[in-house]
Amino acid sequence: MFLAAEFPAWSRTRLQRLIEGGRVLVDGEIPSPHLKLRAGQSVQITWPAVHSPQISKSSRPLPPIIYEDGYLLVINKPAGMVVHPAAGHYDGDTLVEIVAPKLKKGAWPEDLRPGLVHRLDRDTSGLILFAKTPQIQTKLSRQFAERKIKKTYLALVKGVPESREGALECRISRHPKMRQRFAVAATGRWAFTKFSVRESFGGEAALLELNPLTGRTHQLRVQLAAIGHPILGDTVYGDRQNQFPFIHRQMLHAFQIEFNHPQKDRLVKFTAPPPDDFQDALKLIRLNHP
Repeated sequence: MFLAAEFPAWSRTRLQRLIEGGRVLVDGEIPSPHLKLRAGQSVQITWPAVHSPQISKSSRPLPPIIYEDGYLLVINKPAGMVVHPAAGHYDGDTLVEIVAPKLKKGAWPEDLRPGLVHRLDRDTSGLILFAKTPQIQTKLSRQFAERKIKKTYLALVKGVPESREGALECRISRHPKMRQRFAVAATGRWAFTKFSVRESFGGEAALLELNPLTGRTHQLRVQLAAIGHPILGDTVYGDRQNQFPFIHRQMLHAFQIEFNHPQKDRLVKFTAPPPDDFQDALKLIRLNHP
């Protein structure tokens, strides 16, 4: 689809609504959403009215900023913070709403998610990237779509994988019965992650480094649970025995992100050490399982 390729920050649903609303013309006529363009055809788009990001009324402070310039932000999100408004989370305390004062006015692709180019689960800590303008959001989203952005996570998992390094490859789709969960499936979306064991603890747990090539919802949590090594503290995907009672959330941290700066055209890399609760859990596991 031409529009999806040119404007990756826009969801296919919203692009289809533009077409259905007569806002997209091909050679002066409203096209079918499935029309394949030919060389020489002209495309005219009438964008919706400018949307101004809603400013949060929350007193919650902006999380630590790792990097900021006139085009983008790299933020170190704390565990427990919801990234964007959704069902059950319209209280003004989401990260998207708190970041809104930092963003420029513009025709943002997603009304409720201006500036957002990728996501982290509520209980996952670490680096998350925001664009300050719709144009930069589109450029960064294209890098994600083309798998040119490298993300590195750290995870404490149950048990120790047999191989010191390897790859996790499967298809993931929504769970057939529990719709808030995802599962490995024969006909789901392809998901691929490289992993390596950084440290192991007496066969009881391990510290893994994870490099996801794809960005499926709950990808790392689902894949690790599927091979019998769920992330410690992740009671949704398998760690229900509370083997380590000092762990109170899933031990997953977005440690590093590397990408080409869309305006400066140079490679940039940012890191954020795991937060205190992750570090404390690591120390206690080392102490009890040398």
